[in-house]
Amino acid sequence: MSMKTSAGLQDSGTEAESDANNTESDLALAELIEQHKDTDWSAVPGISAAEAGAWTARLIEARETVQEGL
Repeated sequence: MSMKTSAGLQDSGTEAESDANNTESDLALAELIEQHKDTDWSAVPGISAAEAGAWTARLIEARETVQEGL
């Protein structure tokens, strides 16, 4: 069955596909968060520690959102 999402896009995936996608997204976000935390941002020109910290916080929020859907 096809459902219209709030963005107006068609979603024809099954619940199992959705769960698999959420799990995959959760794992990808977890890996990205760890890599982000392990990056030496002082070695990256033009990126402050505050900016990097804010990005990490947003990634963690995104992961929590994905986990709520699991």
